[in-house]
Amino acid sequence: MGRVFDAAMVSKARIQVASVLAAYDFSDCGTIADIGGGQGHLLQAVVDAAERTTGILFDLPPVIERAAQIASDRLTLQAGDFFKDPLPVCDTYMLMDVIHDWDVERATAILAAVRKAAPPHARLLLVESVIPDDPGPDWSKAMDIMMLIHTGGRQRTRSEHESLLQTCGFRLERVVATASDVSILEAVCA
Repeated sequence: MGRVFDAAMVSKARIQVASVLAAYDFSDCGTIADIGGGQGHLLQAVVDAAERTTGILFDLPPVIERAAQIASDRLTLQAGDFFKDPLPVCDTYMLMDVIHDWDVERATAILAAVRKAAPPHARLLLVESVIPDDPGPDWSKAMDIMMLIHTGGRQRTRSEHESLLQTCGFRLERVVATASDVSILEAVCA
């Protein structure tokens, strides 16, 4: 089941990865930790595009074992559980479609773990769908219902993301729209 899930996430992320790379300049990120980054498709693309950037893929041990082929001198792998194990210390933390998997309590625990590891100059990039404030139909609203049913998680509005980040010691700086269904929520240590 893990392999099927990994393949589905890589396939879904192809469009998202291209749109994230087109919308955000990663060239000054230094070392990026992709927390819960799965097979490393986003992190590998970022490292390939930003020649001075190095990456650390952090995910559960079985996931890291399946991602072993992407390790290089600029991309290292670290097995761990973001609910239990210390996260790497780096300049930038990136989480793509992770926070929406969890309810407020667990999402807070993940972001608090990132904040605990983050040096004062670090930034956090959440790559997530953002529910618009208007009452009209939107794909993210349907996804919100799916997340609630299947994982107990949820999609969030900008203000809900901002509140969650603030609770965990981050300040939302900006939301960068992409050409796909995700945005990049850039936050800094408060």
